[in-house]
Order: sequence, then structure tokens, then C-alpha cells
Amino acid sequence: MFKLSQLSPQTSLRNQLFSWLLRLLLPLFFISAAVGYFLSNHYVNLAYDKSLYRNALALADQVSLEKLGVQINMPQVAKDLLEFDEDDDRYFRIRGPAGDLVATSTDLPLPRVYPKSDKSLYYNTTLEDEELRVVVYALPISADSEPNTADDNVYVMVGETLKKRELMANEIILSMLFPQLLIILLVSALLFFGIKRGLQPLDKLKTDLSQRNINDLSPVDNTKAPTELRPLLNAFNDLLTRVGGAITKEQRFISDAAHQLKTPLAGLKTQAELALREKEPSKIAHALGQINQASGNLSHMVNQLLVLSKAEPDGATFLAFKPVDLCLLAQEVSASWVASALEKNIDLGFEGTSFSTGKQAALIQGNDVLLRELMGNLIDNAIRYTPANGKITVGILHEGTDLVFYVQDNGIGISEKTQAHIFERFYRVLGTQQEGCGLGLTIVQEIADRHKATVTVASEGEGYGALFQVHFPAI
Repeated sequence: MFKLSQLSPQTSLRNQLFSWLLRLLLPLFFISAAVGYFLSNHYVNLAYDKSLYRNALALADQVSLEKLGVQINMPQVAKDLLEFDEDDDRYFRIRGPAGDLVATSTDLPLPRVYPKSDKSLYYNTTLEDEELRVVVYALPISADSEPNTADDNVYVMVGETLKKRELMANEIILSMLFPQLLIILLVSALLFFGIKRGLQPLDKLKTDLSQRNINDLSPVDNTKAPTELRPLLNAFNDLLTRVGGAITKEQRFISDAAHQLKTPLAGLKTQAELALREKEPSKIAHALGQINQASGNLSHMVNQLLVLSKAEPDGATFLAFKPVDLCLLAQEVSASWVASALEKNIDLGFEGTSFSTGKQAALIQGNDVLLRELMGNLIDNAIRYTPANGKITVGILHEGTDLVFYVQDNGIGISEKTQAHIFERFYRVLGTQQEGCGLGLTIVQEIADRHKATVTVASEGEGYGALFQVHFPAI
């Protein structure tokens, strides 16, 4: 069976449609030819059979019953006329009631069965390797006796070859096929030009797109497009919208990154100039310390920008997702931040013993690299904004069909007004005296979106701490 997948990529749609329609049209031509051949043979045989029957009746009129038996009164001229035919050879044979041979022109084969009185029967036979069509007519010779007995009938048989029948049938077939062939050619031409005309909207669309400006991402007008073409144009317009959104996001990202990098780079340059002008070693050391701190902040910002580019839906599509033990991963990430918490004398603990002991499964579908960044940013954020001698709890729990990773602290808290902005890029809470680039929670949100997770924050206000929760769909 012909399949669309078997087509060559270079095959044009016009040629495909034309080829498929011809494949549907040509079988109709052959079916029509076969039906025409059958009907022409049927009606030709019907016509010549009637002619053959009339000859048998004419010959039967020459049969008479005399004292010597059944006799045929047929002069030689009549016999010659009966046997004469320009195309075919014609033969006759007359069989008497007792099976005796009354008259014959050849050894015409007898039928297997005979017709009833005053009836006729046709049969096919061969004579001298030639096919014959024969009619046998049962001529009753006695009106008083039983009409269906063989002893009361004279059987008149007339046969002829099939040359003129075949010639007539072939002439009829040819006379039918020639107009049909012309019709096929005409329909093929109409199909070709009809398909070409029907595909003009595609040519117009191709012309419009090839002439469009490279920066023009506006939707393609589909109001005048055919119904079959509108789904394609709608999908194409949706693609343009998504591409436009990705470009806008990328441009905003580049603009924000350039703006944020501008300040630390300027600070580095200023500190370097001060170090070059200073003569005292202590002041030079102080300037170098400032340069070291600024370069560290700058390195952190660059790393955060790279992580953000991977976390966005349009970036790092190569990152594979697989089953991840959320509890085990959370324990590892928490352990890596213990040293930073101890520097501020913060109690960093972990809750999730039912998962860590293997009593419950804590599997989600995710990417462990991105999940580490999410957990690390939330824990880092809690350490930054929790005063010394504070407490931070990291944990895993079940909530319905979700697995929840949470980080709770008793730090400075987040006001209700600020909560609406903390996930924005480069947003930083004023007055905290904490250094950062304002990308940590943005990265958390992007990674959660890629994992089809939701991030919530709860805080009763400034000074009451904060609770961040990330709800993951569990396996």
C-alpha cells in the first residue's frame, strides 16, 4: 500500500495530489473498459444469435414429410446462399426423428441435449480447430402426438464461426475506448490546472513570507486563507508569538544583565585606580581587598545569570529529567550549607526522617543539577536574612499527591507588600545590608516552572521569619 512516509522530501504537493488522483482515475478507466468489453460481446452475440436462428427457421421451412420419410426441398442456389458468408464459415445439419441424417454440409457436432418441440437451443463447439456457435431448432412433424418426444421432432442445426462476432466486438470496444481515453486526458488536464489553481494560496503565502522583514514577527493574515490552510497559519502565528516572546525575554535579560554588571565593573575600575595612586602599603592592601570582594560579588552574579539562563524554559533543553530522590538530594544540599550557617551561629536542621529511613518514597521527575540550585538558593537566602543565633529548618513532607520541599527561618521576615516582588529579576529588599544580585528567588521560580512545581511564601511580616515551600508532583 502506498504510504505518505514513502514519498521523497523533494516531491511537490502538486505532483502528489495529481499522482493520487490519477491513481484513482485510471482504475475507473480499466473497469469501464472491462464492462464495455463484456457488454459489447453480449449484445453482439445476441444480435448474431438471432440472425443464426432466422437461418435455422428458413431452413426448417424447406423440410417436408413425405411417404419416403422426412425430405428437404432445397435447391443448390438456396444451399449456396445459406452457406455463403464473407467473414465466417457456415454449416448446417438436419437430424430426423429416428436419428437418421436428413441433410448436412459437414459433420457438425451434435448437442448434448435437445430442445423441446418448437423451441431452440444455442451451444458452442469446435470443428476442425475452429470455434463455432450453433443453434438447434426442434421442428415438430406431428401435431397429434406428444410434442416433447424425440420421435416427433426434426432437429435443424445451423452453425457458424466467430470471426465477424469478434470483429464487431473489437470495433465497438475501440469506438468506446477512444472517447474514454480522450476524456481521461481532458480530465487529467483539468485536474492539473485545477490543483495548480487551488494551491495558489500557498504560492501567495510563500511570496509574502519571503518578502517579509526579518524583524517582523506580526501574525500572518489568515482571514482570506482557505479553511484547510487556517490551522497551519494558526500554528505558524502561535510560533511567531512564542518566538517574539523569547526574543523579548532575551533582550530584557541582556539589558538587565548589562545594567547590573555595569555598577560592579565600575567599582572594580575605581578601586584599581585608587590602588595605583596609593603609596602606603596599608591603603593599597585595603583597595585590593575591596577589589577582591567586588570581583567575588561579580563572579557570583555571573554564575547566577548562567544558572538563570539554564533554568528558563527556552534554555538548556538538553538537561535530562529522570526520577530523583528529593529527600536524599535535600539532605546533601543542606549538609553543604552547614559551614556557612555555622559562621553566623545559625542552627540549620533537616526534617524528613520517614523519607530518609526509606519508609516512604520521595521520588519526583526532575533534573538534579537544577534542583540543587533551587534548594541552594532558598537555603542561601534564608542564611543571608536570618540574624546570628537564628534557626533554619529544611524539610520534606507529603501533601496530598505532592512532595513539598520547604525552608523555614526565624529571620527578618517579608512584608506583604514585598512578597509580591521578591521573585522579580534583580529585585532586592532595601535596608537589609545584605549583598546579592537579586536573582536567587528568580532562579527558584524558573526551576520550579520547569518541573511543573509551584512556589509559595508565607510570612506574618517583618521580624517573624519566612516559610518557602515548593510543591512537586510526586511519582
